[in-house]
Amino acid sequence: MLKRISFLLIAFLCITSVFAQEENDSIVEPKEEAPKEMFYGPTVGLGVGMFKFYGDILDENYGNPLISNIGYDLHVSQQLNSFLTAKFYVLFGTLSANERSAQRNLNFRSSITVGGFALIYNFDQLLPEKRIISPFISLGIESVEFHSKTDLFDEFGNEYNYWSDGSIRDIPETDPNAANAVIIQRDYFYETDLRELNADGYGKYKERTFAIPIGIGVKMHMTKNIDFTVGTSFHFTFSDVIDNITDESGGERIGTQPGNGGNDKFLMSSFSISYNFLKHDKEEKIKEFEEDIDYLAYDMDDEDGDGVIDFIDECPWTPEGVEVDDKGCPLDNDGDFVPNYKDDELETREKAPVTPNGVEMTDTMIYIAYQRYLDSTGMFAETETRIIAAEKRKKKKIYRVQVGEFTEAIDADLVDKFLSIPDVEIKTFGDSLTIIAVGDYNNLPEAIKRKMQLTSEGFDAAIVVEEEKDGTFTSVGDAANNMNVDNVAGDPINSQGLIFRVQLGAFSKRLSKDYLNGLNNIMEIKADDGLWKYLYTGSFKTMEDAARMKIDLAIDYGVEEAFIVAYKNGKRIPLVKAGVESSAVENITPTENKEYDKAAIKFKVQIGSYSGQLPTEVLSKFMELDGVEQTELDGGLTRYTAGGEFSTYEEAEAFKAKVAEEGMGGAFIIALHKGELIPVNKAKEVLAE
Repeated sequence: MLKRISFLLIAFLCITSVFAQEENDSIVEPKEEAPKEMFYGPTVGLGVGMFKFYGDILDENYGNPLISNIGYDLHVSQQLNSFLTAKFYVLFGTLSANERSAQRNLNFRSSITVGGFALIYNFDQLLPEKRIISPFISLGIESVEFHSKTDLFDEFGNEYNYWSDGSIRDIPETDPNAANAVIIQRDYFYETDLRELNADGYGKYKERTFAIPIGIGVKMHMTKNIDFTVGTSFHFTFSDVIDNITDESGGERIGTQPGNGGNDKFLMSSFSISYNFLKHDKEEKIKEFEEDIDYLAYDMDDEDGDGVIDFIDECPWTPEGVEVDDKGCPLDNDGDFVPNYKDDELETREKAPVTPNGVEMTDTMIYIAYQRYLDSTGMFAETETRIIAAEKRKKKKIYRVQVGEFTEAIDADLVDKFLSIPDVEIKTFGDSLTIIAVGDYNNLPEAIKRKMQLTSEGFDAAIVVEEEKDGTFTSVGDAANNMNVDNVAGDPINSQGLIFRVQLGAFSKRLSKDYLNGLNNIMEIKADDGLWKYLYTGSFKTMEDAARMKIDLAIDYGVEEAFIVAYKNGKRIPLVKAGVESSAVENITPTENKEYDKAAIKFKVQIGSYSGQLPTEVLSKFMELDGVEQTELDGGLTRYTAGGEFSTYEEAEAFKAKVAEEGMGGAFIIALHKGELIPVNKAKEVLAE
C-alpha cells in the first residue's frame, strides 16, 4: 500500500511540474485589457506530529492530544487557484491506548499507514492579498491500514491479573491460592495479535478501512518558496475494531463497562515544512512604457501641498498650513533650528541654546540639564507612583481549626486519631514543628462551630487559627474562639465514621523530596514508634474511590507500593472489619510485639515465580545466572531466586542491577527472617538499629 501511494505522489509531482513549465513557456506578449494570469507550482512537504486515539478503550474525549504517539506526514500539493489547493499525502505512525481502572483493564497498540486526498480552502477572498499567515480548513478521503496488538503477558510468560487493590499479580484474585500471589509489572511489549486472539468471535476481519479527515490550521510564509504549517486534523474512520472493542464486545475483559457504540477516530496534531517549486525572478520586471500615461503630471506632484513640488522639496510631508521657504522647509526666523510653528519664543538671540520648544535657556536651566545628564543617583528621575489593584484589594481570610502542635514524635494512637478526621491536613515546618489542622473556611463562625464539634469528640486542644501568606497559622484570639455561633447553618463533618486513605508507606527515616517524585498533596507524620508515615491528603468514603486514587498514583507518579488503610472512630481498623474482602495481609500489629534477630535477616533477588514447567526462553536466561534457587510455595507455585543470600540490602541491589543488564528487568528484592518473608522496609529498619 505504501509503495503504491509513493508511486502516485511521484507521478503527481512530475505531471504538475511539466504542467507548470508548459504554462510558463506559453507566455506571449500581453494584449490590451488581457486578464492577469496566475501560475502555481507543485509543493512537497514533510511533517511530524502526534497521533491521539479516540475509541472504546479509555472512551472518547480523554487525555491530552499533545501527549501520545509520534506520527509522520509526507505530502505533495498543487494550488488550483488563489483559494483552493489539492493535496495528496501519506501518514504513518502508531495509535495506542492504555486503560487502567477499577472496572476494567485494556490496552492496545496499532501500526497504521494512511494514504489520502484532501482539498484545502485558505479564505483568500476574506483576507489581505499580501499576508504572512494564512488560516485554512480541509476536507478529504483516505485509506487506513492498521495492525493491532495487545499486552497480556510479561516477559516471563506470566499473565497479568488485575486486583481490586490496584496491583498486578501472577494469580487471579479469586484463585484459592491467591494468598501466594506475587506482584508483577507490565513490560509494555505488545505481543498478542488482537485479530488472531478473536476474543469477540469476529474472525479474520479486514485490517483496512476508509476515513474522512477534517482539518484546520495556519500556514506561515517564511520565504517565497518555503512555508511552515501548524495544524490538526480529526480522522473519522468507518471501522470500530481498530482497538478490537465494540458495543457488542463482552466477557470478563469488558466487565460492566461496554463499548461506546461509535466508530473509532484519531487526531493528528502536527507541524511541517514545505517547498514550492515555482520559480521567481531575482529582479523585478520593469514595466513597459505606456503612451497614455501623463509623466509630466507625476513630475509636478506636490504631496504635502506646501507649493513646492516633490522633485525639489527638501522637507516632504510638511503639516498643512505651515509657511515654508523655497526649499519646502518650515520657516525658522530666529535660526534656532526650531521651526516657527513649534517655537514658543520667535526672537531668540543668535546662537543661544534653546529648549525643544525654542525657549532660550537660562544658566540655571543649563545647570539642571547638565546634572540630569550626569545623574547616577536617581535624584532627577521622573517617577510615577501606581497603586496596583490587586494590592488594594484586601486578601480574603482563611480560617482553620488547629487540633495539635508538636515539636517531637507524636503518640502512635494519637496519629491514628488525627488520621480518622476526613479533612485533616498535616503541615511540617523544618525538622521540628508539626501542625495538625482541619477544615477550610472563609468565615469565622463556621470555623468556630467546627472547633466546638471537634472539642466534643475529644480534641481538647482545638483552636481556630487564621492562615497567613507563608502557610503558617496565628490564633484569632480567645474572644473570637469563644463567640456564640448557635445560629450558624451547615452540617458539621463527622469525624467518627468510616473513611479510607491511601498510604504510600511507613519508613524509619524521613524521605527526601526527590524520593516523592514531585508529588503534591502528601502528608507526612512521625509517630513515637519511630516510623514516618506518608499518606495522600484526601480521604475517601468508599474502598472503590480509594482504589482509583491508588491506581492514579501508580500510573501518573510510579508509586507502586501504596496501599489502602481504613480508620473508624479514631482508630485504624483492618480492611476486613471495614467490609472489604481482600486476601492481602495487613500488618497493623505494634512493632514491639515482634522480635527480630539481625543475624537471621537475609536478602534475595527474586527473578520470577511460575506454576508448572518453565518456558524454554525463560529457562535459557536462568541458566546464564549464578546461584539460581527454587522454593516450592503453596498452590503449586515455584519461586526462583538468583545469587544466593545477601547480608545487606546494598549487596542485593548490586546483584539486581546485574540481573537487569542480563535482560530480566522484572527482578526485585525480597527479605527473609529465619526463612520466612518479611517486608523489605522492616528488614532494612531492623538492620539499621
